[in-house]
Amino acid sequence: MARGRKLESINDYQKALKNKYGIGEGPEYKPWLEVRDVKSQGVRTQIYGQKVKRIHHLMSSIETELFYLLEFSDNIIDIREQFPILPLTLSLRVSKHIGVEHPTHPKSKEPIVITTDFLTTIKTSGGVEYRALSVKPEGEMKSQRTLEKIDIERVCWQLLGVQFNLFTGNALTQTQSKNISWITSNFRETPTLFDKEQVDCALSALNEGKHATEDICNRFVAQNIVSADHALTLLRYLIAHKYLEVDLAYAIAESGVLIIKKVHKTLNRFQYGTC
Repeated sequence: MARGRKLESINDYQKALKNKYGIGEGPEYKPWLEVRDVKSQGVRTQIYGQKVKRIHHLMSSIETELFYLLEFSDNIIDIREQFPILPLTLSLRVSKHIGVEHPTHPKSKEPIVITTDFLTTIKTSGGVEYRALSVKPEGEMKSQRTLEKIDIERVCWQLLGVQFNLFTGNALTQTQSKNISWITSNFRETPTLFDKEQVDCALSALNEGKHATEDICNRFVAQNIVSADHALTLLRYLIAHKYLEVDLAYAIAESGVLIIKKVHKTLNRFQYGTC
């Protein structure tokens, strides 16, 4: 991994802004922090987005968990991770106002730019809204210092007119996220495409209810829709692109069971990966 950037002083922050870190939207956005910049004991991950075509930098397993959930949501149209709260004077004033010590760099002792784990852009019936999300495992919520830093974030976003939420995850969200990862992994940097005839035939072979994934794959092969090598990939494709609505509460890959809630014979809604 390449050496990380130095973010220890005001001069470093100005350089980062000049290089457009923390700026932009969609594919043009560059997170304030990248995985190479952070020394962390957590599981750092780089994931190429299928909705927003760029590499997303995630600093922990729980950030990755939430990323998959956000990306799979029809209403989320942009995801900006490691988003900086700027200008720095805003968080400094907030921390002073609420009586909480502002985070500083351990080496330089200068105030650092506080980042929020995710800033999402949400499509609503009334237009576009923004929502900021801080991600913390339940165990970290016992730390008073963690709560203080979250409070600085919350007040900053409140002043900026943006809703702020906290995500701690649970067994259900872990299962849902793992399913989404499995469903979408083949269709990121090198998408696997199936033609309209294959999709239409596959959808005609499916119905709502509980199915063994092996039985579905055998059906695709028996009807000469795809070869045995591509049957499971086709099934994942249909789910990833929202032709099928499925219950994500069960571990699909491990159980070999798929609960189909709805089959969209004609796709007239948001198509995952086309935004």
